[in-house]
Amino acid sequence: MEQMRSFTQGFTRDQVTQNPISFCNLFHQLTDVMCKRKQTIEGVVILRTAIRRYQTCPACLTAIHSDLLQVCLMAKCLKPALPFLEQEYSELLTDGGQFDARYVLLFYYYGGMVYACLHKYLRALLFLTVCLTTPTVAISAIMVAAYKKFVLVSLLKFGKVITLPKYCSHIVDRMMKPLCGSYNELAKTYAGRKVGPVHELIAKYSEVFQNDGNLGLVHRLRETVYRHAMQRLTQTFMTLSLADVSSRINLSSAQEAELYIRNMIEQEEVHASLDQTAGMVSFSESPEAYDSHDMATYLQSQLQRCMALEKKLRALDEQMALDPRYITKTMGGGFDDDPIFHEEGVM
Repeated sequence: MEQMRSFTQGFTRDQVTQNPISFCNLFHQLTDVMCKRKQTIEGVVILRTAIRRYQTCPACLTAIHSDLLQVCLMAKCLKPALPFLEQEYSELLTDGGQFDARYVLLFYYYGGMVYACLHKYLRALLFLTVCLTTPTVAISAIMVAAYKKFVLVSLLKFGKVITLPKYCSHIVDRMMKPLCGSYNELAKTYAGRKVGPVHELIAKYSEVFQNDGNLGLVHRLRETVYRHAMQRLTQTFMTLSLADVSSRINLSSAQEAELYIRNMIEQEEVHASLDQTAGMVSFSESPEAYDSHDMATYLQSQLQRCMALEKKLRALDEQMALDPRYITKTMGGGFDDDPIFHEEGVM
C-alpha cells in the first residue's frame, strides 16, 4: 500500500501514457486485492488521487473510475464518490489504446448503486438507464444485474417499472424479461398495490433476491408499498377517516395510518392536512411553485447546460464529418477495407 501511495503521488501523465493498459490493470488488481482483504477504505484516497492525476480534464472518463466506486461501496463510504458521479462526461480516456466497454458499464452500474443507497432514486435510474442503453450485440452479466436493480428502483420511486428509452437495443428489451422472471413477477404483483401478495412474493423469492445482492432494496419495498397505496388514495378521495385509510391499505390501526401520513407530509410525498380531533385526513393538490425565484434560477441553469451540450454536439459532429473513415463510408466505400473494424472486440 505504501508503494502504491508513493507511485500515485509521483507518476506523471507522460509516463503512464507510454503503457496505459498496464497502468489501469495495476489499479484493477489493487482493487481486487483490497476487496478480498476487506481493506477498501485504504484505497479510496489512492484511487481518487490516481484518477485526478491521470485525467486530461474533469469531463474525461477513465477505466479506473469504476474501481473507485467499487471500493467506496465496499467500504460503505459513499461521499468521496459523489463528485465523480455528479460530473458530466463527454469523452473516454483511451490514450491510443482500446477502451474496454466493461468499465463504462461498471461505472454507471456502481453509480446507480451509490445513488440507490442514498435514496436518490431518480439519479439511480439515470445511471442504470445509461448502463442498459449502451450499444451492444449481446447481453452481459453487468447489464442483467443493472436491469434487476432498475426494476426495484423503479418500483421504489414510481410504483411501477418505467419504460426504457426507444434507442435501447432491441436485444436488451427481448432478452431481459426471460432472465429476470422473479423481478418481473414482483413488479406485476406490486402494481396491484395489495400488501399481502407483495409480502408473500418477497418471502417466496427471498433467496433469489439475497443471492443477487438486492435483498436490501426488496425490503424497502415492504414499506413503500404502503406509501404508494396512500398516494393512490389521494387520486380518488378528498377526505377520509384515518380508520378508513388503515383498512384500505391494510395497516394495523388508525394511529399507524396517521404516522405514515405525517411522515409522507414531512417528506412532501403527499399534500394533506390532518385533523386529529375528528380523526380525518384531507388531501389537496400540490402547490404551484413555478413562479418562484428558485424555479427561475433552476430553469436558467438548465438552459445553460443545454446550450453547453449543444456546443459539444456541434463540435463532435464537425469532428466526425472530417474523419477519413466516415468520409469513406459516406462515399460508398464502407468499412470493409478498414482493419480497425475487423479487430476482435471492436463493434
